[in-house]
Amino acid sequence: MSKRSFSDYSSESISQDAISQIVQQAEDLLRAARVLKDGLDNGKRQDENAVERLREINNRLSPAINELGKPSMVSSHKLPKLDKSPDILIPSTAALTPWSPEDLASPRPILPPVLDPALERAAFTHQGMVSQGEQSYERLEWIGDAYLYLMSSAFIYQSFPKLPAGRCSQYRELLVRNKTLSQYTSDYHMQRRLRFPPEFDPTNNAGGTLMADKQKKKILGDIFESYVAAAILSDPAQGLSQVSSWMKALWAEELKEELSSEFRRRAQAPTQPANGESAGQPAQDLYPKVVLSRTIGAPGVRIEYRDEGKPGTEKKTGLPWYTIGVYLDGWGVKNYKMGYGGALSKKEAGQKAAQSALNNKQMIEKFAQKKKDFSAAMEAQREYAEWKA
Repeated sequence: MSKRSFSDYSSESISQDAISQIVQQAEDLLRAARVLKDGLDNGKRQDENAVERLREINNRLSPAINELGKPSMVSSHKLPKLDKSPDILIPSTAALTPWSPEDLASPRPILPPVLDPALERAAFTHQGMVSQGEQSYERLEWIGDAYLYLMSSAFIYQSFPKLPAGRCSQYRELLVRNKTLSQYTSDYHMQRRLRFPPEFDPTNNAGGTLMADKQKKKILGDIFESYVAAAILSDPAQGLSQVSSWMKALWAEELKEELSSEFRRRAQAPTQPANGESAGQPAQDLYPKVVLSRTIGAPGVRIEYRDEGKPGTEKKTGLPWYTIGVYLDGWGVKNYKMGYGGALSKKEAGQKAAQSALNNKQMIEKFAQKKKDFSAAMEAQREYAEWKA
């Protein structure tokens, strides 16, 4: 917008004569007011000359002030309209509930609508293609990314209560990475609605430049995030709830194996305390390593966790995959492999190895019985020693 001087506006809408009168009388007005103030501060009688002077100035300025106050004086000039984005309410809450076994059987959900046509258009528009007053997908992608982090974190935190924080982060990365989101963009054919300059078009239409797969996935992933934001912001009342349900169903497929394992773990968790365990602490509240140690461990009995070869690669994330075996020295065996487990961390793999051993109930019962017999023998020996003494 070009700059305009004060005289440009005053010549069109404000009486220059009225302004001049006010400016000329300003000094007399301030002097008379100061005399009255000094008198009041010092407890003196009002200066009649100062009061009369104020009356004169008021009578002289009243017509000018009234002229400036007329509506026509301040509204005749049309100020330039500013480019302003529409007011958008940010939904603050939604029912982000944990996954359930029913979610694993749900079909792929339909695409939630964007109720605001301007936001829907912006979700697919590159900055190089916007017209005056339009938005591009970039700001929407930014807030959409935040919403996806919020939703995925809430789902994972509630659905995997025993999962370490590091593993939670790995699950979340699996859900929000460009590879996953760009696939959703393709699955819902969003790329057909893009408004991109040829040189930035990830679909490589005629006239476009070739892009590396990584660049394509980044752009298509950003487009998905922008659509998520558009669907949420266009419906402050129900948008976040609808999009959360949509993403919950999509992401259940990504974590189907992990969720199935979690649901099986809960179903198989023992409800009675294990042998030698405090009755006030249920077995399902303890780590498998602790349960295994309390069940068959004893002085002179060693339970050892070892690496089983070099780490492999986890197929979903490409991260190192560790395999840990659990071995027993004691109860008549040496270097006896009781079980093994694999995970993205050695700590988790060790817990899975312990759980694998616990799942072999026949083996555990055999060693637990030997521990019980040993404890009974030691108690009998102690009682005999006390009797003899």
